[in-house]
Amino acid sequence: EKKRKIGENDDEICKLIRNDLVVDFIKYVNKNNYPLSSQIKKSTYETNSYLNHQKQTLSEYAAFFGSIQIFNYLIHNNIELTSSLWIYAIHSNNPELIHILENNQIRLDKETYEACIIESIKCHYFEISKYFINMNLVDTNQIVNFKILQKYNLVLLNEKIDEILEEIEEY
Repeated sequence: EKKRKIGENDDEICKLIRNDLVVDFIKYVNKNNYPLSSQIKKSTYETNSYLNHQKQTLSEYAAFFGSIQIFNYLIHNNIELTSSLWIYAIHSNNPELIHILENNQIRLDKETYEACIIESIKCHYFEISKYFINMNLVDTNQIVNFKILQKYNLVLLNEKIDEILEEIEEY
């Protein structure tokens, strides 16, 4: 009952990652011969719907929780960095993690770019939303404006209200 109320994966590796305990993490993976390319085991206690959607790698889980020290440790140990990390980094709401992905030249294709904008709007992470919108990699105005309205993101709505009203008038 207690674990259910906490609502988090109770696996030891997950606790270490969530708390960014890099020294304990290193000891744990070495002691248990835990491969750094492993995926997080599903947990019936996990209540975050995004994490329940699919299995995550250790790097994705670390990115999700903004565990910079553990994420950097994984990078230094040559784990594969994939474009899926962008979405997990959005959930961390940690600009430093976004910059780490950029510095490691993790591919940001059109589909991932749009997903990052949408996810940041859904999460109401205003600064990250604006950062991705300002990248202007592809024309996303209609998607952005629709998601701003759909997710009641009032801060971004206030900034883009004139543009949104013009689009509505065109219909």
